[in-house]
This record gives sequence, C-alpha cells and structure tokens, in this order.
Amino acid sequence: MNALLLSAWCSHLRILQILVNSGAKIHCKNKDSLTLLHCAAQKGHVPVLAFITEDLEDVALDHADKLGRTAFHWAAEHGQLDSLDFLVGSGCDHSVKDKEGNTALHPAARWGHLAVLQRLMDVRLDLEERNVEGVTALHAAAEGIHPDCVQLLLGAGSSANALTQVAGPPHDWCVPSAAET
Repeated sequence: MNALLLSAWCSHLRILQILVNSGAKIHCKNKDSLTLLHCAAQKGHVPVLAFITEDLEDVALDHADKLGRTAFHWAAEHGQLDSLDFLVGSGCDHSVKDKEGNTALHPAARWGHLAVLQRLMDVRLDLEERNVEGVTALHAAAEGIHPDCVQLLLGAGSSANALTQVAGPPHDWCVPSAAET
C-alpha cells in the first residue's frame, strides 16, 4: 500500500490532505484493487470518506476490488454502521453483488453485525437474494452461528426453508459452540 492508502486506512485525514495537495494519485489501488474508499469504509472513517467523496474529483463510489466488492460491501463486512450510512447517503448502489453473488447482506449476516444487518434491511435489500451457491443472508447467519441475526432475518420474512445449491457442508463447517460441548 502506498502512503495515501495507508492514511485512509488509519484515518489520518490531515496526512491524506497533505499527500493529495502534494500530487499523490487519488485513483491508486493496492494489489487487491482496494481504493481510498475501500480502506476508509472498512475502518469506519467517515471524515476520510467525506473528504474523498466531496473534495476529490472523479472518485467512483461503486468501484469494485478484485473480488467485486465495493466500499459498501467492506463497510457491511466489518460492521461499520457509520460508514454504511454515509455511503447510502452518498448514493452508492445498495444492490451490487460481488463476484460470488453476495450483496452486503451476506457478509453482515455471516459476521453477525446485527445493527448493520438491520440498516441493510431498512434500505430494502432483498432478503431472499442468493449468491452463486444459492446462499441467502439467513444461511450466512446460520453458518456464522449468529442467533440474533437469524431471529432478525426470520422476523423480517426470510424463508426458513430456503435451500442452497450446495450438496452438503464442508467437513469442518459445523463446529459446536462452547455451550454445546
């Protein structure tokens, strides 16, 4: 990562401004195609996001990394509600899917980010949206062992009987919780 990406990652707004004013290339990416927006969104740095989107020119709000994930996906995956709200308010595409067919609902549910999951439901993402393996957000929450997310999704109308397209879980998929051992 270069100094500009690191400053966005670490929420060093003043350093970011100095680098931009000194001619740093604002459309830089790391080896995984993460941009300034990706770095700031996943770390929850709203002032940095505001600077990037409001003060820099031609920054693509919905730029995808190598996996097809946008800053919106990264904010959801890392439970960054403030970043998510900022991106929604900035007009990002809520329904974009990554290369595996995941919307932002999938990683939020998989990692148990209840408040983020609720917000994604508030912006009307389709609860029954399936990725390439037929996995819905409910499947992801169940796989991640997040009962609060499972309850939220079921209460919002997710189908408890939806089937994936995968024949069966991987051998290490179901690990018992401490309460079950």
